[in-house]
Amino acid sequence: MLNCTVQKPLVPAQAASARPAVARPLRCQATVQPGQQQHQQQAAAAAPCSRRGLLAGAAAAAVAGAIGVPLPALAADPTSVIDGQGQTFLVPTSAATETFTAAQRQLLEYNLRTQRQNNAPPDFPAFVREGYDMTVLGDGYVRSPDGLIYKDFVEGSGECPVDGQQAIFDYTAYNEAAATIDSSYRKGQPAQVQLGINGLIPGFELGIKSMKPGGKRRIVVPPELGPPVGPATFFSAKQYEVFDVELRTVKTCRRQTVGMFSSVVCE
Repeated sequence: MLNCTVQKPLVPAQAASARPAVARPLRCQATVQPGQQQHQQQAAAAAPCSRRGLLAGAAAAAVAGAIGVPLPALAADPTSVIDGQGQTFLVPTSAATETFTAAQRQLLEYNLRTQRQNNAPPDFPAFVREGYDMTVLGDGYVRSPDGLIYKDFVEGSGECPVDGQQAIFDYTAYNEAAATIDSSYRKGQPAQVQLGINGLIPGFELGIKSMKPGGKRRIVVPPELGPPVGPATFFSAKQYEVFDVELRTVKTCRRQTVGMFSSVVCE
């Protein structure tokens, strides 16, 4: 049979002068019971540790011993842990002084210092990463049921865009350190994308679909709603992206056929 044990994480008192409290790796050791057949012994010895079990244990330990933010439903549900990503916690900025350990405040200060060096815009969220888990700090932000985090600065008016329509918008994309990744303002013209054809990062498109023309919003995209990842891409699997977007206008599109040629016209 397979016996797995998790080494205990550092308690908050120890973590004040050391590294953040993180659950130790899961150790697995196969034990052979008398009378078992040899093929059963080999199967038990070769059984791998479950990454989902490891992440679930690490997330629960981090929440209970380090984060100090009461989110029992997320911490207790191992199905909410996505392999290689962990969980996202959205908390107000006051949590840094009310519930954070000394180690967490040190991580926060490092992130804020880097953001200041990159001239972060006002009200930019802060990020505290602990293993696979991420705590996002910001005031006025909300989290939708699909996991998207956003904050509206201007609501806009009219109808929200739907699949098949063309959204025309300006945007600036940042990473967790508030360094600019891309911007339509630098290119000198707004972006134009037809919705519903996978032309945008999934979380970015979700954020635009719930905006109204003229609206201004900041969107925080977690990894599970982010772009494809891998050696051939620019993005990291653990990276959170932040988008400041202004929805200029929405156009209705139709397919136009002339002779043997077909095209989509948006107006």
